[in-house]
Amino acid sequence: MSPDDIRKEIELKIVELLKARLSDGTMSEERSKAISKIVLDLLQPGMNLTDLYKAIMQLDDACPELSPIVLPYAKQYEESITQKATTAVRDYIRVGKYNAAVDLAKKVASQEVELTAKNN
Repeated sequence: MSPDDIRKEIELKIVELLKARLSDGTMSEERSKAISKIVLDLLQPGMNLTDLYKAIMQLDDACPELSPIVLPYAKQYEESITQKATTAVRDYIRVGKYNAAVDLAKKVASQEVELTAKNN
């Protein structure tokens, strides 16, 4: 699934949530409009996966109502990064590239690594 596909899926789920909350009265129209603006500002077409992940985390911070929608995507991304990084760090250590292993681990911890980046 491409980042744009993920973005569209998230946007659709958010629209469905906002419509449901408006119709059952658990969200005001003003809050719905504010959330919509934040979503449109943060989720842009053509984002790479890392930028999309960062935007998802900003959505979670700005709009706690969206946590049930956005957190599963963030978790999936983090698990993928962690798995790839663990393998790469292990490979670096096996061949004696300790500094590269430490550098990669620091990048992952600070979220400065691309999901598709080749870390050699």
